[in-house]
Amino acid sequence: MNRRWYDNHNDTLNTLEILKKLDRASRVKLSEDVIDIANQIKTMHREEDEPPLSIGIERVLGLYQTSNGRRWYDRQLDLNNAMRTISTLPEEDFLNIMEGLSLSLSE
Repeated sequence: MNRRWYDNHNDTLNTLEILKKLDRASRVKLSEDVIDIANQIKTMHREEDEPPLSIGIERVLGLYQTSNGRRWYDRQLDLNNAMRTISTLPEEDFLNIMEGLSLSLSE
């Protein structure tokens, strides 16, 4: 099985498993909130003196592969948009979002 760069992080895997079990309305709302947070982080980075330059080839390839629709969340438009949006953030920001989701959804 091909693994995406974020598959090496337990919080990401845990969060995706929880999201898979959510009803559609909850998933849509959560996806909208995640996109809002990602956009706020992107705005913050644009205002930095030295914003991050690149997300790396592995992550660009992952963004391309979402169009193949191989993962269950690739076929969920709302969640796919949220994952693509946060996948363009620096890895630390992505992981922080996934950790926060994992903690809040596990409770």
